[in-house]
Amino acid sequence: MKKTKALFLLFQFVSVFAFAQTLKITGRIIDGETREVIPFSNVILKSTLTGTMADSAGNFRLTIAGRRDTLVVSALGYIDDTIAVSPLTDQLLTIPLEPNAFHLTEVTVKMGENPAFEILRRVIANKPINNPDEKESYEYEVYHKVEFDLNNFTDKIKRNIFLRSFSFIFDNTDTTSDSIPYLPILFNESLSDFYYRKNPPSLKEVVKGRRAVGLKGPKIVQFAQDMYLTPNIYNDYVLILDKNFPSPLSDNYKSNYKFMLLDSLQFKGSRCYHISFHPKIKADVAFTGDMYIDDLTYAVKQIDLSFSIAANVNFVRNYWIRQEYGIVDGSHNMMTKSRVIADFTVAENSKEMTGFFGRKTSDYRNYKVNQPHEDKFYAGHDRVTFNDSAATRTETYWNDARGDSLTKQEQGVFDMIDTLEKVPKFVLLKNSVNAFTTGWIPFGQLDLGDFYSFYSYNKVEEHRIKFGLRGRHLANEKVDFKTYLAYGLGDKRTKYLAEASYILSRHQSKRNTIGGSIRYDAVQPGRSSNILQLDNVFTSFISTAPLEFRSLVKETGGWFERQWFTGFSTRIGVKESEWKPFGDYHYRALNELSSPDTIQHFTLSGIEFSARFAFGERNLSAKFGEGTEGLFFPKYPVISFNYFHGMKDFLNGTFSTEKIKLRIEEKLRMRKLGYMLVRVEGGKTTGTLPWVFLETPIANQLVLNDETAFNLMNYMEFVSDQYASGMIEQHFEGLLFNRIPLIKKLKWREFIFAKMYAGTLSDANNQGKYLFPEAVGQLNEPYVEVGFGIENIFKISRVDFTWRLNYTDKPDVYYFIAKPSFQFKF
Repeated sequence: MKKTKALFLLFQFVSVFAFAQTLKITGRIIDGETREVIPFSNVILKSTLTGTMADSAGNFRLTIAGRRDTLVVSALGYIDDTIAVSPLTDQLLTIPLEPNAFHLTEVTVKMGENPAFEILRRVIANKPINNPDEKESYEYEVYHKVEFDLNNFTDKIKRNIFLRSFSFIFDNTDTTSDSIPYLPILFNESLSDFYYRKNPPSLKEVVKGRRAVGLKGPKIVQFAQDMYLTPNIYNDYVLILDKNFPSPLSDNYKSNYKFMLLDSLQFKGSRCYHISFHPKIKADVAFTGDMYIDDLTYAVKQIDLSFSIAANVNFVRNYWIRQEYGIVDGSHNMMTKSRVIADFTVAENSKEMTGFFGRKTSDYRNYKVNQPHEDKFYAGHDRVTFNDSAATRTETYWNDARGDSLTKQEQGVFDMIDTLEKVPKFVLLKNSVNAFTTGWIPFGQLDLGDFYSFYSYNKVEEHRIKFGLRGRHLANEKVDFKTYLAYGLGDKRTKYLAEASYILSRHQSKRNTIGGSIRYDAVQPGRSSNILQLDNVFTSFISTAPLEFRSLVKETGGWFERQWFTGFSTRIGVKESEWKPFGDYHYRALNELSSPDTIQHFTLSGIEFSARFAFGERNLSAKFGEGTEGLFFPKYPVISFNYFHGMKDFLNGTFSTEKIKLRIEEKLRMRKLGYMLVRVEGGKTTGTLPWVFLETPIANQLVLNDETAFNLMNYMEFVSDQYASGMIEQHFEGLLFNRIPLIKKLKWREFIFAKMYAGTLSDANNQGKYLFPEAVGQLNEPYVEVGFGIENIFKISRVDFTWRLNYTDKPDVYYFIAKPSFQFKF
């Protein structure tokens, strides 16, 4: 009897212990057939609301208390599974899920049609009602919070020689549900009022507050701000990381996706259809996800979109978006919340490679629909404006805006940066990285450089030594300047530059700036400046042909520039430019007896006006030929215009002329065919001029490729006084390579291109008094280059295979070449 009682008490003790103890269940969820991880899966304790979501690597961690012994695991496109777990011990699980696509049967579809198609047809038919952009107008307040976290760092990284002096930064480390450590390094938040009007079209955002704290290089902050963009799922295509993703609700929904009607159920107070989808071809740029569709209005109530390394998007392990919709302002179905979780890394296939999470949470509130303002409210060209106090909001303001206080880790970003900036070793490390990437060495408020041009070699100067200094955003961010001195040991001449600019006034995006410069140095007409400077040390030994026909130019000028709104700037200036031969050749002209004379120099002086349009591009320079600073190509065409009026006897000028140029560049998105880059330019020069002042194509004699230049043409090979050029590149984004079994693993992308330059010379310049060097000539037919290329080689490089189709009988030219180049592209 005593033994029976003891056993009974022991059984009760064990039962109570099993019921009361806390268990930790960790694991990884994988595809049962491919064994690849399944990101963002759901793990729920059966018959409860307790659960978690797996991270981008398929890992999860769940802590439970009580006697529960069954997990329910679900993921988009997979059959739900139940897993028995022991209530007594912590467990580590690997859970395979079977793909739904291989188990669904279509025998229930009487007419042989996927049952999801009828629902999708009704969704599309109701787009005019449910698509927010079809409303007459709407407005809302939106709060964005963006955080970037370093992830997957190990003890080895902490002991790295560059980081071990800053071990305190790891005090803010947290872990994901699957024990992956992460460290917040950048925190960005904003509060804005957004206004939309359909007709006439108008978008307006008023930023009431914005701040960024952390390790915020300019490109990182810009990248964080790009995450503010919210794709409209009702459009046929949505743009993410500069990639065109087909929407599962596009009018041609069958072309890109396979759909499965999973269920009809109550969801957030409405009866909804639950539909999942995945790409027809795994490597295509497309989403995997599911959505809930209201069975009365056929409006989206919630949609999840994700893509992973299979989608051939660089540096992305996984990317997940959730958009939630609700009824606002009485009867309108609008987005109320969105979340983005992205896992970026250099090597997407490595689950342990250090990378960073990008997280965005957005709350949309205070909607007003179909209540437009008066026309004057929408007036103005700036899409985004800032309140005067947007950058100086208090902590109380931000607590009210987000509805809660910062987490311990988020607050740790503020504390970490305050401490780091006081550590000399960190400042040295930051300056060293900056010097390596830009060539400029920080020296207090100034920069010393460009050290890539401290030394170079050419056959005229032989050994060239150069030192420069620059200052940026000085005197309350109003003053910029740059200067250098250079000396050639061969020609024994000193060269120099001094230029400066000053912002006279600025308000919102409007800015008035004056500037001036004086320069005395060698230039190469027709040389592209997109890759390396003329005196960069690497140009000394990576040219395909010698540098002929350089000129020693002394140029003095001043200018006034106005940015009228974000993306449109104009400049007017005056300049004097004196040109001398720089090398083994001479300027020559016929005298009154038709005999050639040697001319020591030519001087061209006049007034110049330029204008550039690149919608949405901040701090846009109006100087013709300048690039843009954005991570991605602007949405609308970039238009550049330049006019120069040269006057004889003005500032020692010896020629009267007018020069006009127009350039248009655009990126055309071709849906499944990728995108097309188009550049067209034309110009005309009047008057009788020496060949150095005529127009010449932009050529490239480096072994590195320049996509904006003619890569098989030599400098000054052709001149003209009126011309037209065109360049076109069609990038297929892996459309072909993704379908070749072995090559698709390399994630290469293919493209084709063609370039043309046509020009003519007037009789005054072709048969006039100014003589051309032997190698400089005119065009009697358009010059043409064509080719194909492979990009995304090791993610950062491309190779162009280029053929020159004519003028191949000229000396020192190639009719075919393969040139590499380097680029950052998702």
